[in-house]
Amino acid sequence: MGSAGPGLRARIQAEGKAWDIIEYCHGKGLGAAHTSLPNDLNPAGVAKIRQQVNRYDMRLTVGLRTPRTEADLGKYEAAVKAASEMDGRVVCVHDSFSGRRYEQFKNAAEYHTFFDACKKGVQMAEPILRKYKMPLAIENHKAWRSGELADWVKSAGSEYIGVCLDLVNNVSLVETPQQTIDTLAPYTLFVSFKDIGVDFYDQGILLSEVPFGDGYLDLAGIVARFQKKNPAMLFQLEMLTRDPLKVPVFTEQYWKVYDDKSPVSPRDLAMLIEWVRKSPPKRPLPRTSGLSPEGVLALEDECNQRSIDYARAYLPL
Repeated sequence: MGSAGPGLRARIQAEGKAWDIIEYCHGKGLGAAHTSLPNDLNPAGVAKIRQQVNRYDMRLTVGLRTPRTEADLGKYEAAVKAASEMDGRVVCVHDSFSGRRYEQFKNAAEYHTFFDACKKGVQMAEPILRKYKMPLAIENHKAWRSGELADWVKSAGSEYIGVCLDLVNNVSLVETPQQTIDTLAPYTLFVSFKDIGVDFYDQGILLSEVPFGDGYLDLAGIVARFQKKNPAMLFQLEMLTRDPLKVPVFTEQYWKVYDDKSPVSPRDLAMLIEWVRKSPPKRPLPRTSGLSPEGVLALEDECNQRSIDYARAYLPL
């Protein structure tokens, strides 16, 4: 298991350098980290990362923005080349592409225009990925439903295009975690590993990452499933420290980003509501409102450490 959540990554990388997250993860006894390459691809910075991961015997996933236009291809190729020269330590490059579908777009047409542009970007990137034998993991990051992402990966027709499977993101797109896992498992390159707490509020569903064991995912079963698929499967701990995410599925605006090209069935909505109803929080969902920056940091470190301790005690990672 490796890594830490984007909240922590953002804090560390804003205050330090891309390699600081590697030091943090190594200090926690983790076997991998999710980071980025230096923006300018400075050879000394890239070499420092390579030396770190070799010294610590760690693996990496590397966040890298997929090209959106042909003008981006030169810089993208240089970054993929740098990732490929990490002595085989980089499992894949990774892109989440989007924000939240129901917040980012006003209607379904806007969404489809964006989705088509993302597909075009991956099409442009594929020859570069193939040249350097570097896989790209596309995250199901609250934009595309799992069926849309699976169809996208299949249509790419490349062994170098796969999925970063976030276990819970698609709850915000009217799927239960099990639906998402079943659909995307065949294409998964690494797992964004987390547990989930859910509840209702007046306009929809509250969604929170919670420390391992505080939620309702069968984490041991998930690990076994993906280790059977790939004994070297990487499970990246992701812990967001924030107030619960509000998913306003009971509002009219939420549904304006779906249409006949990307439908949501009444059955899916009923299944999700039933799953939330049967999964009440085991303890109050984590919240950061009213906390000082130091308090948020303390909560984040506590949640990370509780998850790491749980994994060591109960999961074969």
